[in-house]
Amino acid sequence: MRLSALAAFGFGLAVATFALASPPAPVASSSDKLVVHEWGTFTVLQDERGKPVGGINTDDEPVPHFVHDLHGMLLQRDSEMPPVYFKGWPRCDRDVYVRLETPVIYFHLPAGSPPVKLDVDVSFNGGWLTQFYPDAKAAAPGLHDDHFEFGRLTEKTVGTLAWHDLTVGAPARMLPETEDKVWLAPRHVDAADVTTPKGESERFLFYRGVGHLRAPLTASRDATGNKLLVRADWGELARHDPAFKVGPLWLLDVRADGTSAMRQIDPVAVGAIPENILAEIPATFAPADYSKDTLATIRKELHAALMHDGLYSDEADSLLNTWEVSYFRRPGLRLFFMVPPVWTQHALPLKVSQSAYVSRAMVGRIEIVTPEQRALLKKIGRGPASNPDWVESALRSAGGGREDYYREDWYKKVMSGEKSLLDVNVAMPDDYRAYLGLGRFRNALILDEADRQPTPALTAFIRNYELGAYKTR
Repeated sequence: MRLSALAAFGFGLAVATFALASPPAPVASSSDKLVVHEWGTFTVLQDERGKPVGGINTDDEPVPHFVHDLHGMLLQRDSEMPPVYFKGWPRCDRDVYVRLETPVIYFHLPAGSPPVKLDVDVSFNGGWLTQFYPDAKAAAPGLHDDHFEFGRLTEKTVGTLAWHDLTVGAPARMLPETEDKVWLAPRHVDAADVTTPKGESERFLFYRGVGHLRAPLTASRDATGNKLLVRADWGELARHDPAFKVGPLWLLDVRADGTSAMRQIDPVAVGAIPENILAEIPATFAPADYSKDTLATIRKELHAALMHDGLYSDEADSLLNTWEVSYFRRPGLRLFFMVPPVWTQHALPLKVSQSAYVSRAMVGRIEIVTPEQRALLKKIGRGPASNPDWVESALRSAGGGREDYYREDWYKKVMSGEKSLLDVNVAMPDDYRAYLGLGRFRNALILDEADRQPTPALTAFIRNYELGAYKTR
Protein backbone atom coordinates (compact mmCIF):
# COMPACT_ATOMS: atom_id res chain seq x y z
CA MET A 1 0.00 0.00 0.00
CA ARG A 2 1.22 3.46 -0.87
CA LEU A 3 2.26 5.59 2.12
CA SER A 4 3.77 8.56 0.24
CA ALA A 5 2.26 11.98 0.87
CA LEU A 6 0.10 13.29 -1.97
CA ALA A 7 1.12 16.48 -3.72
CA ALA A 8 -1.36 19.26 -4.39
CA PHE A 9 -2.53 19.65 -7.98
CA GLY A 10 0.55 20.40 -10.03
CA PHE A 11 2.26 19.68 -13.25
CA GLY A 12 5.37 18.29 -14.73
CA LEU A 13 6.69 15.55 -16.89
CA ALA A 14 9.29 12.82 -16.57
CA VAL A 15 10.09 9.38 -17.92
CA ALA A 16 10.22 5.63 -17.25
CA THR A 17 12.79 2.91 -16.48
CA PHE A 18 13.22 -0.17 -18.56
CA ALA A 19 13.85 -3.57 -16.95
CA LEU A 20 12.88 -6.86 -18.55
CA ALA A 21 11.49 -8.73 -15.54
CA SER A 22 7.74 -9.23 -15.09
CA PRO A 23 5.96 -6.11 -13.85
CA PRO A 24 4.71 -6.05 -10.26
CA ALA A 25 1.02 -6.46 -9.56
CA PRO A 26 -0.79 -3.13 -9.10
CA VAL A 27 -1.03 -1.93 -5.53
CA ALA A 28 -3.99 0.16 -4.41
CA SER A 29 -3.46 3.74 -3.33
CA SER A 30 -3.69 4.61 0.34
CA SER A 31 -5.80 7.62 -0.65
CA ASP A 32 -9.60 7.65 -0.51
CA LYS A 33 -9.61 9.25 -3.95
CA LEU A 34 -8.14 8.46 -7.36
CA VAL A 35 -4.45 9.41 -7.66
CA VAL A 36 -3.05 10.42 -11.07
CA HIS A 37 0.70 10.84 -11.60
CA GLU A 38 2.42 12.00 -14.78
CA TRP A 39 6.07 12.35 -15.73
CA GLY A 40 8.19 13.23 -18.78
CA THR A 41 11.02 15.42 -20.07
CA PHE A 42 10.89 18.77 -21.78
CA THR A 43 14.02 19.29 -23.94
CA VAL A 44 15.36 22.33 -25.80
CA LEU A 45 18.66 23.25 -27.47
CA GLN A 46 19.98 26.78 -26.83
CA ASP A 47 22.91 28.69 -28.30
CA GLU A 48 25.36 31.02 -26.57
CA ARG A 49 22.75 33.80 -26.41
CA GLY A 50 20.12 31.53 -24.89
CA LYS A 51 18.20 31.49 -28.17
CA PRO A 52 16.44 28.28 -29.22
CA VAL A 53 17.99 26.29 -32.04
CA GLY A 54 15.22 24.84 -34.19
CA GLY A 55 15.13 21.48 -35.91
CA ILE A 56 15.49 19.17 -32.90
CA ASN A 57 12.96 16.59 -34.07
CA THR A 58 15.49 13.79 -33.59
CA ASP A 59 14.35 10.66 -31.79
CA ASP A 60 17.03 8.91 -29.73
CA GLU A 61 14.57 6.70 -27.81
CA PRO A 62 12.46 4.96 -30.51
CA VAL A 63 9.27 3.29 -29.35
CA PRO A 64 7.77 -0.03 -30.56
CA HIS A 65 5.97 -0.33 -33.88
CA PHE A 66 2.53 -0.63 -32.25
CA VAL A 67 2.63 2.96 -30.93
CA HIS A 68 0.31 5.25 -32.88
CA ASP A 69 1.83 8.07 -34.95
CA LEU A 70 0.28 11.36 -35.94
CA HIS A 71 2.67 11.09 -38.90
CA GLY A 72 5.43 8.50 -39.23
CA MET A 73 8.11 11.00 -40.29
CA LEU A 74 7.58 13.72 -37.67
CA LEU A 75 10.46 12.31 -35.65
CA GLN A 76 13.76 11.51 -37.37
CA ARG A 77 15.67 8.42 -36.22
CA ASP A 78 18.97 9.12 -34.52
CA SER A 79 21.05 7.05 -36.95
CA GLU A 80 24.65 7.92 -37.75
CA MET A 81 24.22 6.80 -41.32
CA PRO A 82 24.41 9.72 -43.77
CA PRO A 83 20.92 11.24 -44.01
CA VAL A 84 21.13 11.01 -47.80
CA TYR A 85 20.34 7.30 -47.32
CA PHE A 86 16.97 7.99 -45.70
CA LYS A 87 13.76 8.70 -47.59
CA GLY A 88 10.60 10.58 -46.68
CA TRP A 89 10.25 13.70 -44.60
CA PRO A 90 13.55 15.61 -44.26
CA ARG A 91 15.80 15.58 -41.24
CA CYS A 92 14.95 18.96 -39.75
CA ASP A 93 11.85 21.05 -39.20
CA ARG A 94 13.39 24.28 -37.94
CA ASP A 95 10.10 25.31 -36.36
CA VAL A 96 10.61 22.55 -33.76
CA TYR A 97 12.07 24.25 -30.67
CA VAL A 98 10.84 21.78 -28.06
CA ARG A 99 10.83 18.01 -27.58
CA LEU A 100 8.12 16.78 -25.22
CA GLU A 101 9.68 13.42 -24.45
CA THR A 102 7.91 10.34 -23.18
CA PRO A 103 5.27 11.63 -20.79
CA VAL A 104 3.35 8.80 -19.16
CA ILE A 105 0.27 8.94 -16.94
CA TYR A 106 -0.35 6.45 -14.13
CA PHE A 107 -3.55 5.79 -12.20
CA HIS A 108 -3.73 4.59 -8.58
CA LEU A 109 -7.17 3.55 -7.33
CA PRO A 110 -8.28 3.71 -3.68
CA ALA A 111 -7.89 0.46 -1.73
CA GLY A 112 -10.75 -1.92 -2.52
CA SER A 113 -12.06 0.18 -5.38
CA PRO A 114 -13.69 -1.60 -8.32
CA PRO A 115 -12.59 -0.65 -11.84
CA VAL A 116 -13.69 2.82 -12.92
CA LYS A 117 -14.50 4.58 -16.19
CA LEU A 118 -12.54 7.73 -17.03
CA ASP A 119 -12.01 10.34 -19.71
CA VAL A 120 -8.54 11.89 -20.01
CA ASP A 121 -7.78 14.87 -22.26
CA VAL A 122 -4.45 16.57 -22.86
CA SER A 123 -3.57 19.56 -25.07
CA PHE A 124 -0.23 20.95 -26.22
CA ASN A 125 -0.38 24.71 -26.65
CA GLY A 126 2.20 25.45 -29.34
CA GLY A 127 2.80 21.87 -30.43
CA TRP A 128 1.76 18.61 -32.03
CA LEU A 129 1.24 15.46 -29.97
CA THR A 130 3.01 13.10 -32.31
CA GLN A 131 2.93 9.60 -30.76
CA PHE A 132 0.62 7.90 -28.30
CA TYR A 133 -0.55 4.59 -26.85
CA PRO A 134 -3.06 3.14 -26.25
CA ASP A 135 -5.35 4.43 -28.99
CA ALA A 136 -6.75 7.93 -28.55
CA LYS A 137 -8.64 10.51 -30.57
CA ALA A 138 -5.97 12.84 -31.94
CA ALA A 139 -6.59 16.34 -33.28
CA ALA A 140 -4.21 18.83 -34.93
CA PRO A 141 -4.41 21.43 -37.70
CA GLY A 142 -4.33 19.55 -40.99
CA LEU A 143 -5.39 16.18 -39.54
CA HIS A 144 -8.38 14.73 -41.40
CA ASP A 145 -9.51 11.10 -41.63
CA ASP A 146 -6.24 9.90 -40.10
CA HIS A 147 -4.23 11.73 -42.79
CA PHE A 148 -2.00 14.51 -41.48
CA GLU A 149 -1.14 17.31 -43.91
CA PHE A 150 1.29 19.10 -41.63
CA GLY A 151 2.04 22.74 -42.29
CA ARG A 152 3.82 25.36 -40.20
CA LEU A 153 4.29 24.63 -36.53
CA THR A 154 3.75 27.89 -34.61
CA GLU A 155 3.16 29.09 -31.06
CA LYS A 156 -0.56 29.13 -31.89
CA THR A 157 -0.66 25.48 -32.99
CA VAL A 158 -2.67 23.26 -30.63
CA GLY A 159 -2.53 19.48 -30.67
CA THR A 160 -4.84 17.35 -28.53
CA LEU A 161 -5.38 13.75 -27.46
CA ALA A 162 -8.55 12.33 -25.94
CA TRP A 163 -8.74 8.96 -24.20
CA HIS A 164 -12.46 8.57 -23.51
CA ASP A 165 -14.37 5.76 -21.82
CA LEU A 166 -11.18 4.24 -20.43
CA THR A 167 -11.50 1.28 -18.08
CA VAL A 168 -9.04 1.74 -15.22
CA GLY A 169 -8.29 -1.00 -12.71
CA ALA A 170 -9.47 -4.12 -14.57
CA PRO A 171 -6.56 -6.51 -15.21
CA ALA A 172 -5.53 -6.33 -18.85
CA ARG A 173 -6.09 -9.48 -20.87
CA MET A 174 -2.94 -8.87 -22.86
CA LEU A 175 -0.32 -6.13 -22.97
CA PRO A 176 1.40 -5.55 -26.30
CA GLU A 177 4.41 -7.80 -26.81
CA THR A 178 7.79 -6.15 -27.16
CA GLU A 179 11.41 -6.59 -26.15
CA ASP A 180 12.00 -2.84 -26.32
CA LYS A 181 13.62 -1.72 -23.06
CA VAL A 182 12.27 1.79 -23.55
CA TRP A 183 8.75 0.42 -23.34
CA LEU A 184 8.93 -2.41 -20.83
CA ALA A 185 10.20 -0.52 -17.80
CA PRO A 186 7.18 1.77 -17.29
CA ARG A 187 5.18 -1.38 -16.55
CA HIS A 188 7.24 -1.87 -13.40
CA VAL A 189 5.44 0.86 -11.50
CA ASP A 190 2.63 -0.16 -9.13
CA ALA A 191 -0.33 1.25 -11.01
CA ALA A 192 -3.69 0.19 -12.42
CA ASP A 193 -3.97 -1.15 -15.96
CA VAL A 194 -5.90 0.97 -18.47
CA THR A 195 -7.95 -0.36 -21.41
CA THR A 196 -9.58 1.59 -24.24
CA PRO A 197 -12.94 0.74 -25.81
CA LYS A 198 -11.05 -0.78 -28.78
CA GLY A 199 -9.33 -3.22 -26.42
CA GLU A 200 -5.79 -1.75 -26.32
CA SER A 201 -4.30 -2.02 -22.82
CA GLU A 202 -1.26 -0.79 -20.93
CA ARG A 203 -0.07 0.01 -17.42
CA PHE A 204 -0.08 3.73 -18.37
CA LEU A 205 -1.05 6.31 -20.97
CA PHE A 206 1.90 7.33 -23.15
CA TYR A 207 2.40 10.27 -25.50
CA ARG A 208 5.08 12.51 -27.02
CA GLY A 209 5.21 15.77 -28.92
CA VAL A 210 7.18 18.50 -30.65
CA GLY A 211 6.54 22.20 -30.12
CA HIS A 212 7.26 25.77 -31.09
CA LEU A 213 7.16 27.67 -27.80
CA ARG A 214 9.54 29.52 -25.53
CA ALA A 215 11.33 27.52 -22.88
CA PRO A 216 10.61 28.53 -19.27
CA LEU A 217 14.34 29.12 -18.71
CA THR A 218 17.21 30.34 -20.86
CA ALA A 219 20.93 29.76 -20.32
CA SER A 220 23.19 32.26 -22.10
CA ARG A 221 26.94 32.95 -21.89
CA ASP A 222 28.32 36.30 -20.81
CA ALA A 223 30.69 38.32 -23.05
CA THR A 224 33.69 36.28 -21.91
CA GLY A 225 31.95 32.94 -22.49
CA ASN A 226 33.07 31.83 -19.04
CA LYS A 227 29.79 32.35 -17.17
CA LEU A 228 26.24 31.20 -17.71
CA LEU A 229 23.34 33.54 -17.01
CA VAL A 230 20.19 31.56 -16.22
CA ARG A 231 17.04 33.62 -16.74
CA ALA A 232 13.38 32.92 -16.06
CA ASP A 233 10.99 33.50 -18.96
CA TRP A 234 7.54 33.00 -17.44
CA GLY A 235 6.06 36.40 -18.25
CA GLU A 236 2.55 36.89 -16.89
CA LEU A 237 2.44 33.42 -15.34
CA ALA A 238 4.72 34.45 -12.45
CA ARG A 239 3.22 37.84 -11.66
CA HIS A 240 0.22 36.53 -9.77
CA ASP A 241 2.46 35.11 -7.04
CA PRO A 242 5.47 37.11 -5.72
CA ALA A 243 6.74 33.96 -4.00
CA PHE A 244 6.74 32.00 -7.25
CA LYS A 245 9.88 29.81 -7.20
CA VAL A 246 11.96 28.06 -9.81
CA GLY A 247 14.29 25.20 -9.05
CA PRO A 248 16.25 23.42 -7.95
CA LEU A 249 18.53 23.41 -11.00
CA TRP A 250 21.56 21.32 -11.89
CA LEU A 251 24.30 22.10 -14.42
CA LEU A 252 25.90 18.87 -15.62
CA ASP A 253 28.89 18.45 -17.94
CA VAL A 254 29.46 14.92 -19.23
CA ARG A 255 32.73 13.95 -20.92
CA ALA A 256 33.38 11.15 -23.39
CA ASP A 257 35.52 9.26 -20.84
CA GLY A 258 32.44 8.66 -18.65
CA THR A 259 33.26 11.25 -16.00
CA SER A 260 31.04 14.23 -15.25
CA ALA A 261 30.86 17.34 -13.09
CA MET A 262 27.79 18.93 -11.52
CA ARG A 263 26.82 22.25 -10.00
CA GLN A 264 23.50 22.67 -8.12
CA ILE A 265 21.43 25.85 -7.80
CA ASP A 266 18.85 26.09 -5.03
CA PRO A 267 15.26 27.23 -5.72
CA VAL A 268 14.91 30.96 -6.40
CA ALA A 269 11.85 33.19 -5.93
CA VAL A 270 11.25 34.78 -9.33
CA GLY A 271 9.73 37.96 -7.92
CA ALA A 272 12.87 38.76 -5.93
CA ILE A 273 15.44 38.78 -8.74
CA PRO A 274 16.61 41.62 -11.03
CA GLU A 275 16.30 41.20 -14.81
CA ASN A 276 14.85 37.72 -14.23
CA ILE A 277 18.38 36.35 -13.67
CA LEU A 278 18.02 33.27 -11.48
CA ALA A 279 21.71 32.49 -11.33
CA GLU A 280 25.11 33.53 -12.65
CA ILE A 281 27.42 30.53 -12.56
CA PRO A 282 30.73 29.40 -14.08
CA ALA A 283 30.21 27.74 -17.45
CA THR A 284 33.15 25.39 -16.97
CA PHE A 285 34.48 23.06 -14.29
CA ALA A 286 37.93 22.41 -12.89
CA PRO A 287 39.56 19.08 -13.82
CA ALA A 288 39.23 17.94 -10.19
CA ASP A 289 35.42 18.38 -10.41
CA TYR A 290 35.04 15.44 -12.82
CA SER A 291 34.32 12.03 -11.41
CA LYS A 292 32.48 8.85 -12.25
CA ASP A 293 30.74 9.22 -8.87
CA THR A 294 28.85 12.34 -10.03
CA LEU A 295 26.15 10.17 -11.59
CA ALA A 296 25.11 8.74 -8.23
CA THR A 297 24.99 12.23 -6.72
CA ILE A 298 22.77 13.81 -9.36
CA ARG A 299 20.50 10.75 -9.46
CA LYS A 300 19.96 11.12 -5.72
CA GLU A 301 19.21 14.84 -6.02
CA LEU A 302 16.80 14.40 -8.93
CA HIS A 303 15.07 11.49 -7.21
CA ALA A 304 14.38 13.63 -4.16
CA ALA A 305 13.11 16.51 -6.33
CA LEU A 306 10.78 14.23 -8.29
CA MET A 307 9.28 12.85 -5.09
CA HIS A 308 8.94 16.40 -3.73
CA ASP A 309 6.87 17.18 -6.83
CA GLY A 310 4.53 14.27 -6.11
CA LEU A 311 5.90 11.10 -7.69
CA TYR A 312 6.21 7.82 -5.87
CA SER A 313 9.70 6.38 -5.44
CA ASP A 314 9.32 3.71 -8.14
CA GLU A 315 8.06 6.34 -10.58
CA ALA A 316 11.06 8.57 -9.88
CA ASP A 317 13.37 5.59 -10.38
CA SER A 318 11.64 4.92 -13.68
CA LEU A 319 12.46 8.37 -14.99
CA LEU A 320 16.08 8.20 -13.99
CA ASN A 321 16.69 4.68 -15.32
CA THR A 322 14.95 5.44 -18.62
CA TRP A 323 17.02 8.50 -19.38
CA GLU A 324 20.29 7.43 -17.78
CA VAL A 325 22.19 7.34 -21.08
CA SER A 326 20.69 10.50 -22.55
CA TYR A 327 20.78 12.45 -19.27
CA PHE A 328 23.97 11.26 -17.64
CA ARG A 329 26.22 9.37 -20.07
CA ARG A 330 25.95 11.15 -23.41
CA PRO A 331 28.68 13.83 -23.66
CA GLY A 332 27.50 17.41 -23.47
CA LEU A 333 26.66 20.37 -21.25
CA ARG A 334 23.07 20.45 -20.01
CA LEU A 335 20.97 22.23 -17.43
CA PHE A 336 18.21 20.34 -15.60
CA PHE A 337 15.43 21.97 -13.62
CA MET A 338 12.08 21.13 -12.06
CA VAL A 339 9.37 22.97 -13.97
CA PRO A 340 6.82 24.79 -11.77
CA PRO A 341 3.26 23.43 -12.08
CA VAL A 342 1.83 26.74 -13.33
CA TRP A 343 3.98 26.66 -16.48
CA THR A 344 3.28 23.02 -17.26
CA GLN A 345 -0.46 23.38 -16.84
CA HIS A 346 -0.37 26.41 -19.13
CA ALA A 347 1.63 24.63 -21.86
CA LEU A 348 0.10 21.18 -21.49
CA PRO A 349 -3.38 21.31 -19.91
CA LEU A 350 -4.56 17.99 -18.52
CA LYS A 351 -8.16 17.08 -17.66
CA VAL A 352 -9.39 13.98 -15.83
CA SER A 353 -13.15 13.39 -15.71
CA GLN A 354 -13.20 12.12 -12.12
CA SER A 355 -12.12 14.03 -9.03
CA ALA A 356 -8.53 13.05 -8.33
CA TYR A 357 -5.26 14.04 -6.70
CA VAL A 358 -3.06 14.93 -9.69
CA SER A 359 0.72 15.33 -9.58
CA ARG A 360 2.77 16.11 -12.66
CA ALA A 361 6.56 16.14 -12.28
CA MET A 362 8.24 17.86 -15.23
CA VAL A 363 11.98 17.75 -15.72
CA GLY A 364 13.20 20.58 -17.93
CA ARG A 365 16.38 19.92 -19.88
CA ILE A 366 18.40 22.55 -21.74
CA GLU A 367 21.13 21.25 -24.04
CA ILE A 368 23.71 24.06 -24.21
CA VAL A 369 25.86 24.59 -27.32
CA THR A 370 29.51 24.21 -26.29
CA PRO A 371 32.81 25.62 -27.60
CA GLU A 372 33.76 22.07 -28.57
CA GLN A 373 30.74 21.82 -30.85
CA ARG A 374 31.55 25.21 -32.40
CA ALA A 375 35.09 23.98 -33.10
CA LEU A 376 33.73 20.91 -34.90
CA LEU A 377 31.39 23.09 -36.95
CA LYS A 378 34.31 25.32 -37.96
CA LYS A 379 36.27 22.23 -39.01
CA ILE A 380 33.45 21.20 -41.33
CA GLY A 381 33.22 24.77 -42.59
CA ARG A 382 36.90 24.84 -43.55
CA GLY A 383 36.40 21.88 -45.87
CA PRO A 384 36.99 20.29 -48.19
CA ALA A 385 33.45 18.95 -48.30
CA SER A 386 33.27 15.18 -48.72
CA ASN A 387 30.85 13.24 -50.89
CA PRO A 388 28.71 10.41 -49.42
CA ASP A 389 29.99 7.98 -52.07
CA TRP A 390 32.46 6.75 -49.43
CA VAL A 391 29.68 4.98 -47.56
CA GLU A 392 29.16 2.05 -49.94
CA SER A 393 32.80 0.98 -50.04
CA ALA A 394 33.22 1.55 -46.30
CA LEU A 395 30.24 -0.65 -45.45
CA ARG A 396 31.37 -3.39 -47.83
CA SER A 397 34.74 -3.32 -46.10
CA ALA A 398 33.08 -3.56 -42.67
CA GLY A 399 31.08 -6.52 -43.97
CA GLY A 400 34.20 -8.35 -45.15
CA GLY A 401 33.57 -7.41 -48.77
CA ARG A 402 30.06 -8.89 -48.82
CA GLU A 403 27.59 -7.17 -51.15
CA ASP A 404 24.65 -8.17 -48.93
CA TYR A 405 26.08 -6.57 -45.77
CA TYR A 406 22.70 -4.87 -45.33
CA ARG A 407 21.41 -8.21 -43.99
CA GLU A 408 23.91 -8.15 -41.12
CA ASP A 409 22.78 -7.39 -37.59
CA TRP A 410 25.41 -4.65 -37.14
CA TYR A 411 24.14 -2.86 -40.25
CA LYS A 412 20.52 -2.96 -39.06
CA LYS A 413 21.57 -1.55 -35.68
CA VAL A 414 23.57 1.26 -37.30
CA MET A 415 20.62 2.17 -39.53
CA SER A 416 18.20 2.21 -36.59
CA GLY A 417 20.51 4.24 -34.36
CA GLU A 418 21.10 1.42 -31.87
CA LYS A 419 24.79 1.24 -32.79
CA SER A 420 27.32 3.93 -33.59
CA LEU A 421 28.90 3.97 -37.03
CA LEU A 422 32.19 4.57 -35.24
CA ASP A 423 31.84 1.27 -33.37
CA VAL A 424 32.09 -0.80 -36.54
CA ASN A 425 35.41 0.85 -37.46
CA VAL A 426 34.09 2.36 -40.66
CA ALA A 427 36.63 4.63 -42.36
CA MET A 428 35.09 8.02 -43.05
CA PRO A 429 36.12 11.54 -44.10
CA ASP A 430 37.23 13.99 -41.43
CA ASP A 431 34.30 16.33 -41.98
CA TYR A 432 31.76 13.53 -41.49
CA ARG A 433 33.55 12.34 -38.36
CA ALA A 434 33.30 15.91 -37.03
CA TYR A 435 29.61 15.92 -37.94
CA LEU A 436 29.00 12.80 -35.85
CA GLY A 437 30.89 14.42 -32.97
CA LEU A 438 28.21 17.13 -32.78
CA GLY A 439 25.89 14.70 -31.02
CA ARG A 440 22.17 14.06 -31.10
CA PHE A 441 21.09 17.42 -32.56
CA ARG A 442 23.87 17.61 -35.16
CA ASN A 443 21.50 18.40 -38.03
CA ALA A 444 20.02 21.36 -36.17
CA LEU A 445 23.49 22.59 -35.22
CA ILE A 446 24.93 22.45 -38.72
CA LEU A 447 22.00 24.41 -40.19
CA ASP A 448 22.30 26.94 -37.39
CA GLU A 449 26.02 27.35 -38.17
CA ALA A 450 25.21 27.84 -41.85
CA ASP A 451 23.02 30.79 -40.82
CA ARG A 452 25.63 32.22 -38.47
CA GLN A 453 28.83 31.72 -40.46
CA PRO A 454 28.22 30.23 -43.92
CA THR A 455 31.19 28.96 -45.95
CA PRO A 456 31.33 27.28 -49.38
CA ALA A 457 32.46 24.01 -47.79
CA LEU A 458 29.65 24.05 -45.23
CA THR A 459 27.09 24.76 -47.94
CA ALA A 460 28.50 21.91 -50.04
CA PHE A 461 28.47 19.49 -47.06
CA ILE A 462 24.79 20.27 -46.39
CA ARG A 463 23.96 19.81 -50.08
CA ASN A 464 25.99 16.61 -50.53
CA TYR A 465 24.42 14.86 -47.54
CA GLU A 466 20.92 16.29 -48.14
CA LEU A 467 20.76 18.01 -44.76
CA GLY A 468 18.56 20.86 -45.91
CA ALA A 469 15.71 21.83 -43.61
CA TYR A 470 12.12 20.81 -44.19
CA LYS A 471 10.32 23.42 -46.30
CA THR A 472 6.86 24.14 -44.95
CA ARG A 473 3.92 24.80 -47.21
